[in-house]
Amino acid sequence: MAAKLDTRQKMINMMYLVFIAMLALNIGKEVLATIGILNTDLESSIVALENSSKSSYAQIKSNEGSLDYKIAASKVTEIQNASDDFYNFLQQIKDSLINADEKKYMKEVKVKGDEDVIMTVMDYQKMDKSQTLDDYFFEGDLKTVNGELFISSFKGYPTNVNTILDAIVFLETSSEKENKISYNFESVKGDLQSRFKYQDLVTNSEGVKQPYLEYNFKGFPVIASIAKLTKIQGDIRYVESKILNEILQSITGKGVSIDTFQTLLETSKPVYYTSDVIDAAIVMGKKDEGYKPDEVKLFINGKPLSDNEFYIESGKVVLKKRLNSPGTYSLTGTISKKDADTQELKSIPVDQKIVVISEPNSAVVSADNMKVFYRGLRNPTSISIPGVAANTIRPSSNGGKFVKVKGGWGAVPTSDPKVKTMKVSVLGKLNGKDKRFDGGQFRILEPPPGEGSVKVNKDFYKPTENVPKRYLSNGMITGNKPADFLYDFIIEVTSFDIKVGNSPSKKVVGNSPRSNKQAVADINSQGRGTVVRISNIKASAKDGDFVNPNYVVKDFIVILE
Repeated sequence: MAAKLDTRQKMINMMYLVFIAMLALNIGKEVLATIGILNTDLESSIVALENSSKSSYAQIKSNEGSLDYKIAASKVTEIQNASDDFYNFLQQIKDSLINADEKKYMKEVKVKGDEDVIMTVMDYQKMDKSQTLDDYFFEGDLKTVNGELFISSFKGYPTNVNTILDAIVFLETSSEKENKISYNFESVKGDLQSRFKYQDLVTNSEGVKQPYLEYNFKGFPVIASIAKLTKIQGDIRYVESKILNEILQSITGKGVSIDTFQTLLETSKPVYYTSDVIDAAIVMGKKDEGYKPDEVKLFINGKPLSDNEFYIESGKVVLKKRLNSPGTYSLTGTISKKDADTQELKSIPVDQKIVVISEPNSAVVSADNMKVFYRGLRNPTSISIPGVAANTIRPSSNGGKFVKVKGGWGAVPTSDPKVKTMKVSVLGKLNGKDKRFDGGQFRILEPPPGEGSVKVNKDFYKPTENVPKRYLSNGMITGNKPADFLYDFIIEVTSFDIKVGNSPSKKVVGNSPRSNKQAVADINSQGRGTVVRISNIKASAKDGDFVNPNYVVKDFIVILE
């Protein structure tokens, strides 16, 4: 949270500086340059805020199967789409202002201390005219179609977001959930009202009432207008981030009352044999090492457990009960705790199942790294059947195939994206006879995307990090496996798109910008703080002689230094 607040405050500080500069009666060349630098810094801060929001979106969407996250996950995509649509619309306006006179606004400078190096940078001091944006928004005293669209988008964004927030609250309060999430979006709504405040007529410093669009944009230097549009983009990302923070805080911290707890059953193994001591542990949903219930009443199939058949340790109620017959046993009862305020004894119901079996009657198949098979990879898989020699085991599946790998088997799902599961059958020799065992059904998922970066020798410049121009021009665009994805393969990038600042996107075939001279020229022409976007990355995943040509690497950005 601290990092997010620091970023937010940095954006606000720069925003005020932009406005102070814009309000100067006589805007000099140095002021124009200052506004340009501040605009670039603000754009960099927006990128950091976007990355934070991406993580929040991912957290909410990845938990959409959870009851607490379900409603929020169903609506955040609407917030994301509304924010991205308005943000991208503003970016199109900014791009059009730069592209209209792109050559005019660029200049070549020699690098001090290295006179042979010439850089092409943005000359903010030449952005002192207003004609470009005036023509874009106005036609005489009337607004153009673009001007009308800007007003409509500016007014519509807070209305759309408020509607979505109200829908989240309504769906939550009207749901049948026992413990509802209490969202408080009042602060966000206040920001929407203040940051996207609109009036048909605005009184200027001379007491004259002007139409909103004319008051804010007509007659201003183009760099001042760009900075103001960037400020609105910053407001969009700030509000978006604040909404996501409120949602996550409300869900993860919905209360510490005993009423918000639930019981869970921890087991050391999936099933128990008739000769085993049942060592399952009943824990509270919010695991607290210091938690100790004031009263425990437990029953197995309706029969109460005695005090010597369970004990309390590290916030858990641990069973030590032996069950002599196979079957499914019902563990019921209550765990009670006194309310901190009223001292009233409040109970949480226990309702769990314990499965006890005599002996295994099917193959044991498990994915070594995850409990799913990933498409395009040789999934390391351990297969064993109690009482069956390993050299007689032969797995098969109609949803893919198995290949021998070092230490066992590799499960290779079909490349057909329509096939979502892989049902496994295992043939083994038991007591001298072939017998087929059911190995279970496994989900087929796409592998998690790789993390993009720029590799220079042995160093890696990760997303949002600063990278020297010459390193970016000659470095390699790489894909790195997610840190917790333990599969053994190499990612090779074959092509990507690169967009340097406001320059048009360039297609690069290969894994380095140097493969495209225009891309290198774009890099060399931009100044410190310019955002470089690497997107549409095509890559392959290689595991020995096994190749997946369609591996996905996430888009990312770096910042020129």
